[in-house]
Amino acid sequence: MKGIATALVFAAYSTLVLADLPHYTTYKSFQTAFYECAEYYHVPNCTVRRYIEQAYPAEEEVKKLIRCTLINLAAWDDDTGVRDYVISKYFVPSPDDTCYERRTRECLDNMFYDCRNSRAYESFKCYYRYYGELTTNSKYVPYELLEGEQLALTGLKIAKLPYEVLVQYCKGDIENEEHFPDLMYLLLVRGGYYSPQSGWNLANWYTQLGDPSLLDPSMQQCIDNAEKEKCNADEVSRLFLTWQRCFSQYYYLRKYIQIAAKTLVGDPNGCLCTKSFYNQH
Repeated sequence: MKGIATALVFAAYSTLVLADLPHYTTYKSFQTAFYECAEYYHVPNCTVRRYIEQAYPAEEEVKKLIRCTLINLAAWDDDTGVRDYVISKYFVPSPDDTCYERRTRECLDNMFYDCRNSRAYESFKCYYRYYGELTTNSKYVPYELLEGEQLALTGLKIAKLPYEVLVQYCKGDIENEEHFPDLMYLLLVRGGYYSPQSGWNLANWYTQLGDPSLLDPSMQQCIDNAEKEKCNADEVSRLFLTWQRCFSQYYYLRKYIQIAAKTLVGDPNGCLCTKSFYNQH
């Protein structure tokens, strides 16, 4: 009996390790985020179901919930508006429709709104009417600023780097430091951008950064070529070469590493940064 139980545990563990682990990543459906916001505002489930069945009617409570939902999914900013590269993932265009993007853009350009809730709501309705069918699938939720900083801060704590390395990172001297490849591997895996099981996740990269070139076939070709060149090397070495060849133009992780290192150093006088990634992509 004990042997059977052990075998079952091992089988369950084997299934787990073959799948991508969640780490620090979040995946949500639009409906999940909508229901979460309903809980925040004390809206009962029966009312939420009515709103969904009635295709999100133009009621003040619905407008408030839609704005909350878009913020919940990191698809909305009150200053810059809707993030197309995030919200569009939640809609599936018809295969026969070649004009959905144009119609959605025209709707966004011509919409009328009178407050923040209405602006977010009308933006959502443009996608809901013209982009495609709202999917029930869960999608990757990109990190906001403080979440990206926390990702890097936790990564640096896990890596337990020497103090002098943290000072070096804080000054912006990061990529040429000997500990960086291992740290980068940790952050890419923890952040949902790379998996030991399934490789680079370009869809998550795109959802985070919004750069269409990340989904261009040439990017996957760059990755394939770099990995082929280092096919006999260990995984960290292959990853680092790929990073240098294909992702070095993106300062996203280095920006947060620098901010997190400054937090851990704690002494402004010992951390006079000579190079800043803060305002870079």
